[in-house]
Amino acid sequence: MHPGILLLLELGAARPELLLTGQALTDQGRVVTVMLESGWSREQLWHVIAARPLPHPVRTTVGAIIAARLRAAQAYPPPAIAADRHDTPAWDVPPPQSTSSAAARSVSEALTYRALVECVGCGVPGTAPGEDLCPACLGWPPCRTCPGPTPRRAHPDGDGRCTTCASALTDQPEGSSP
Repeated sequence: MHPGILLLLELGAARPELLLTGQALTDQGRVVTVMLESGWSREQLWHVIAARPLPHPVRTTVGAIIAARLRAAQAYPPPAIAADRHDTPAWDVPPPQSTSSAAARSVSEALTYRALVECVGCGVPGTAPGEDLCPACLGWPPCRTCPGPTPRRAHPDGDGRCTTCASALTDQPEGSSP
């Protein structure tokens, strides 16, 4: 078994509401294994997955919620692990291995960062501006101009277009149509 699968099974044993099985366990276990190999610690991944409660009620799968949390954590490199070097003078401390400023951020900053805030209603990443819920949970209507089978949602007080379609229209040169 991959180390990521083992970590997820341990997490599921400790927190049964987060137990993954089947394909979700395999898929997310691979993601966790890659994150472990790239420098994330078991404790950091445990925190990323289990520190926040699940939305109530859960309107998606727990696997989808865990996948979203892992994707958000992967948005940046693994956090730098701060060693206790209080006895070592600053000039004897080796430089960080990565030259990336994002890699030098603190563990707490990295673990609390969320690329998209999860909806408290369904757990899907991406809440409406200033809201705790996503546009779907808020009951916003589908955008009337979005192409494709799954249009974005438009604010009910707007003109029926989502912010993406509305900004695309304002970005058009004068005299051209969207």
